[in-house]
Amino acid sequence: MNVDTIKENLKRGTIDLLILSLLQESDKYGYQLRRELVERSSNKYDLKEATMYPTLYRLVDYGFLQDSEVRVGKRRTRIYYHLTDKGSEYLQELLKEYLTMTEAIKHVLNYEETASSEEENNSRDEAAE
Repeated sequence: MNVDTIKENLKRGTIDLLILSLLQESDKYGYQLRRELVERSSNKYDLKEATMYPTLYRLVDYGFLQDSEVRVGKRRTRIYYHLTDKGSEYLQELLKEYLTMTEAIKHVLNYEETASSEEENNSRDEAAE
């Protein structure tokens, strides 16, 4: 498995959380959401349109978002997305689960670091004897 595959899997697991989080602040249209994700992540989280729009449509279908068409200029329109009450509840559930899982992962990683340090210390103690 290469690094790009790992990145894509991690993105897939966080995309709902991040989109809903950005929409909690204010209504936004697709390009605006994508741009904010890239900017706020210091160019580390780039979401392709082929992934973002199906996610937005799914969130609308589930009632987590409402979409509304807004005319911009004479012939152009934008679809703005609005977080619903149901979407806010879902966001809180996602955030809680995300924080629980990241805390658990940190504990596992710290445990491994601590175990490695203890092994190194034991090896040094044995060598000194």
